[in-house]
Amino acid sequence: MKKTFFAVSLFTALLIITACGGGKGEKKSSVKVSTEMQDFMNNLNGRSASVTIALEQFGKAGLEDQDMDMYDLKEPKVLEANGNCYLLQCTSGMTKRKYNLCWEGGKISSIEDKGME
Repeated sequence: MKKTFFAVSLFTALLIITACGGGKGEKKSSVKVSTEMQDFMNNLNGRSASVTIALEQFGKAGLEDQDMDMYDLKEPKVLEANGNCYLLQCTSGMTKRKYNLCWEGGKISSIEDKGME
């Protein structure tokens, strides 16, 4: 009886671990990004002040930031690249926000707010 209970308990535990992904983390995006884009993303640490600093450092003069600096953006991930433009997804609280960022001469030349999920 004890052996049967142990076997059933072990099987159930393994089934739960397998169903929950076995502790594997979320895979990183396989999209190639420029060094500048990677450096910009490294600054997005969950504080709006960091977003402001990153936009000042990597944005061209007079850049319309589409109020990107109003959000505490973190966990940046590039979903797709199209030439010198990247579709960026970041977590902000319980939502995910998307932006299309285009680069020119090592600086962000335009930002398009693609909304949130």
